[in-house]
Amino acid sequence: MTTASAARMSSARSLLWRAGVVRRQDALLACALYSGHQFGEAMVPVVIGAAISGAVAGGSLLSLVWWLAVLAADFVLLSLSYRFGARASMRAKQHAAHQVRLWTARRVLDPAGGADAAPGELLTRASSDADRIGALVGVVASTIAAAVVLIVATVLLLRFSVPLGIVILVGTVLLLLVTGRLSRRLAARSHIEQHAAADAAVLAADTVRGLRVLTGLGAENAASDRYGQASRAGVAASVRAIGTQSAIDGVSVLLAGGYLAVIAGLGGWLALSGSLGLGELVSSLGLAQFLIGPLRTVSGAPASYARARASAERVLELLNTPAAVSAKPESAGRERAPRASAPTIEFRGIPVADGSTLSFTAAAGQLTGIAVADAASAALIVRLLAREQDAASGRILIDGTDAREFELPALRSLVLVSPHDAALLDGTVGENIALVARPDRIPEATRAAFADQLITALPSGQNTEIGDAGRKLSGGQRQRVALARVLAADAPALVLHDPTTAVDAATEDRIATQLPPLRTGRTTIVVTTAPAFLARCDRVVFVRDGAAKASDHTALLSGDDDYRMLVTR
Repeated sequence: MTTASAARMSSARSLLWRAGVVRRQDALLACALYSGHQFGEAMVPVVIGAAISGAVAGGSLLSLVWWLAVLAADFVLLSLSYRFGARASMRAKQHAAHQVRLWTARRVLDPAGGADAAPGELLTRASSDADRIGALVGVVASTIAAAVVLIVATVLLLRFSVPLGIVILVGTVLLLLVTGRLSRRLAARSHIEQHAAADAAVLAADTVRGLRVLTGLGAENAASDRYGQASRAGVAASVRAIGTQSAIDGVSVLLAGGYLAVIAGLGGWLALSGSLGLGELVSSLGLAQFLIGPLRTVSGAPASYARARASAERVLELLNTPAAVSAKPESAGRERAPRASAPTIEFRGIPVADGSTLSFTAAAGQLTGIAVADAASAALIVRLLAREQDAASGRILIDGTDAREFELPALRSLVLVSPHDAALLDGTVGENIALVARPDRIPEATRAAFADQLITALPSGQNTEIGDAGRKLSGGQRQRVALARVLAADAPALVLHDPTTAVDAATEDRIATQLPPLRTGRTTIVVTTAPAFLARCDRVVFVRDGAAKASDHTALLSGDDDYRMLVTR
């Protein structure tokens, strides 16, 4: 989502409006057809009353047949209006909810990052919250139709009797005032309800992902208890929100029932006093009974709006999350495409976790190892190279150009970063490896990552389904598939962070042996403390206490006790 569009949605109300007009033609059609249906419903007692008045006054059989034909036509009108109005309303609701999901997905997938909420939290906003926002479109259509028929009915009742029309007006205003006040509390409780549901979803997703680890530690019961607590909190929040909704509904029914009793009593008194004829009395009472439905619709609209607005606030909170890095617009980017097949990458005065600054160079076309004593600093270096985060000071240069001068897609096609916890996608092994690959590089990359042995051992080979996030594979298998995927991309510069921590020593050594020949002529950085990789690097940068010491692995082993302790422990 662009900055301009985000600015236009600076409030939950503007988000609701923009989502509601995505399919404005369907929304307007639903309003018109629902209004036609409600008008047809309102005319039923009027037509019946007219027929009775005609019969009482000595009307002919032809007159009675005429009114019956009018009544039949009215039923055809209201039936078809509702049928096609419901279709238009559903289209408008679904498109509105889908648009909110698209906005959410675009923000989450924005190259500039920043939307780092847990998957369960994001899922709740893109599903439950989006559906509530979409549902408001249908509520608006129904409410407009109900308001239209209330106006028509009031006019008709005023024509029959001024006191009856006044009672309708007073009852409607009273319902709106009471339910509107109650809806304020519902908005707050609905917000809490959605947050509690998201917390439970986050915990459920984390538990499923870590199920093997939990089982190995014997911590299944503890995890179950934690989820139970989160689930109970979510249920309690839902009960409070539903309780408020029920209170609103109860007040609406009570007031509507009282309203009907007043209308019936007043109409009966007017009929006995001779102010209303029999047909007019039937029409008035029929209209009064019918209007309970529209009144409940109108009185329930504030509650629906309150729930939708609470969800809109949650979605807007995500959409307005600040970007993690400053993304240069495409029109302003000076560097849009890779300039070299093997760029030089240089750190100049970059602050790391302990507050010190770091400077080093990864030469073009070489395999550079970065051994970092502090795990937080190692993770920071990887995030900076991926531009998932910008350094507070200093610069990262790509062939002499500040990395911030590149458009993010261009930079990431030039410098491909594979984090330690590289995610796999639901699908097959082959589909994951081929995701960003050059097709001609897949066989070599698969062999270099020792994934060919894995594929041979799997029941369906490369067509084996790996499940969500690769959960059907072991940790070492996931690492080999992820490594094969990035090697097959053949990026000009490749950054690997601890790519083999979950594989055995023999497999790690074989991968480390096969990596340099495959990356000949390309720049490769391996952030690791594994001696199998560091021994095969052209150059090793040892980072400790914010200082960088560059040499080869053998020289550092023999000349630096701290380095030797780090890589041999």
